[in-house]
Amino acid sequence: MMETNWSHYTTRDTTSLSYLPYIKNESNKEAIIVIHGITAEIKHHKKFVKACERKADIFVPILRGYAQSSRRGDIEYIGQYDHDLLDFIHYIKQKGYETISLLGHSMGCANMLRLIQQNPSIVDEYIFVAPFFHPTLPVYHEHANEQTKHGADVDYTVYGKKVFLLMFLYKMNIHRFNHRTVAEIPDELFENGRLHLSFRLLVSRFLEKIPEDLFRSMQDRILIFAGENDEVIDSNDLQFWVENKWGLHVEIIPDADHNKILHHDLFHQYLAACSGKVEQA
Repeated sequence: MMETNWSHYTTRDTTSLSYLPYIKNESNKEAIIVIHGITAEIKHHKKFVKACERKADIFVPILRGYAQSSRRGDIEYIGQYDHDLLDFIHYIKQKGYETISLLGHSMGCANMLRLIQQNPSIVDEYIFVAPFFHPTLPVYHEHANEQTKHGADVDYTVYGKKVFLLMFLYKMNIHRFNHRTVAEIPDELFENGRLHLSFRLLVSRFLEKIPEDLFRSMQDRILIFAGENDEVIDSNDLQFWVENKWGLHVEIIPDADHNKILHHDLFHQYLAACSGKVEQA
C-alpha cells in the first residue's frame, strides 16, 4: 500500500516544511525528489506517482511560501530555496537510498539549474520535465506569462513589467521592495483562494544567467522531456535552444501538455527505460 500522509522536515533555520512521501516498496533503492513548478500541482504529482514504473520511492517537498505558514507567498531572502532544497536532499540521503534522482517540473527545473551550479554531484540524475528554465528564453508561447483561461489546467499570472522594475532596483542594491507581489496563482491549500507570490520568492527560482557549460562532464546524467501540446512552452523551439546551448536532446512526448506529461504513459516508458543507466555510466 502506497503511503501518502503529509510529513515534515527541518531546515537549517529550524523551520518545519511539508513534503509528501510516497513509499512504494520498503526495498526500493532509489529515491526520486520532485520539485514542483510555480503551482504545486499536487493532483498531477499524485498521478505521476501512480504512473511511475521505476522501482523508486518518491518525495514531493512543498516549497517554502506555498504550504501553510506565517509567511505564505514569500520567503525570508533571495536564494533561500537553494538552502531548503539542499537540506531536503541531505535529509532524504540519510534514509539510505543508493540512488537519488531529482525531477523538476516547469519552474522546478529552474531550481535544479541553481542546484547544479552550486553542487552538480549532489544527486545522481537530473530529470527536467516541461522545463521553464528562465523567463527570457525564446521558447515560450505568446501569452506564457498569463495562463488564466476559465477551466484551463494551467492557471497563473506573472506581472512581467513589475518583475523587470524590481529586478532593476535589486541590481541597484535597493532591496526594500523585494516583498512586493509579482505573481498570482490558485491557492491549492485553500479552495477557491488565490496565493500572491513575492519578487524574492520568484527570482529565487532562477539563475540570473544560464551558463553554456553548466552540464559539462555530466551530460549522461541529464534527461529532458517536453509535451508536444504544451500550453506554455513551444517544444520545437525548446529542442532547438537546448541543442544549441548544451548539445542535448529533448524527448518530445506526443499528445502531452504542460501538466499531463507528468502522468503520460510514453513519458513513463522512457523514464523506466532510463532507470539504472546512471549507475552503469
